[in-house]
Amino acid sequence: MNFSFVCGWCGAECVMWGEPVMSWWADKYELPNEFECWNCSGDNTTPAPPWTPAE
Repeated sequence: MNFSFVCGWCGAECVMWGEPVMSWWADKYELPNEFECWNCSGDNTTPAPPWTPAE
């Protein structure tokens, strides 16, 4: 599933793929701890869940 985050440097919307993780009680996804903004190449820390699904 894709998740949407806002870059802390330039404010651009960044979309990251969340890898599904097997869980018996809920849908869970794993994301990297950091992501690079496509717009300004700034390094950002992935916020704690819950995450906003990208549209």
